[in-house]
Amino acid sequence: MSPVVSVIMPCWNAGATLAEAIASVQAQGFSDWELILADDCSLDDSVAIAGKIAAEDPRVRVLSGCPSEKGAARARNRALETAKGRYIAFLDADDLWAPEKLQRQIEAMQRHGWAFSYTGYIVRRSGRADKTLCPPPKLTRADLLKGNRIGCLTAIYDQTILGKVAMPIIARRHDYALWLDILARTECAYGLPESLAIHIRRQNSLSSSALRAIIGTWTMLRQHAGLNRRQAMRTVFYHLAYRLRQ
Repeated sequence: MSPVVSVIMPCWNAGATLAEAIASVQAQGFSDWELILADDCSLDDSVAIAGKIAAEDPRVRVLSGCPSEKGAARARNRALETAKGRYIAFLDADDLWAPEKLQRQIEAMQRHGWAFSYTGYIVRRSGRADKTLCPPPKLTRADLLKGNRIGCLTAIYDQTILGKVAMPIIARRHDYALWLDILARTECAYGLPESLAIHIRRQNSLSSSALRAIIGTWTMLRQHAGLNRRQAMRTVFYHLAYRLRQ
């Protein structure tokens, strides 16, 4: 039988963190899931680590190889193509889930018929105190255009309602672009007020540079979301203000 949840995990040179990320999925109280790890041409031992875990846990599948076109969005879409679950969830290879994350979120989605949901999460940065981010209980597309309030590691959507919605192929902010695409198909996303995941923010991560994030947001809003200059500028202002509060 197909699993209830398909967890999408892109991986690039994540040997130092991958086993812990996978273990946080295996530790879930809700156990009816598959984890699809799509390698993005890693040069370290990521594939070997994932392969060893997959050999011991049939719920873990590894998509190895080195496609001609690389990038996290393409890796996620490769995994999405093979996903069998009703619910599509996301976790990066250097982030973590709390053990109760899937149980709480899937129960809420099934109880209320939500098509798209998210939770609060903790941002962990080396040498700094943890920061807890608690998004609002509901977000529309208009709300999200005031800044991305949905952490990729918390998002889950119901593909029986929305279909399989692929990540847009852009260099940065493809998760933000995906949420905007999903919210063009459904009225709003719903949030759980609990912090059920941990985002590890590292110096060399795509999300670690505020300037790169702002440039990526501007490019995505103009080229993918189709906003005019004034609309995109307003959204970037909101986004920058939100990041400065993190």
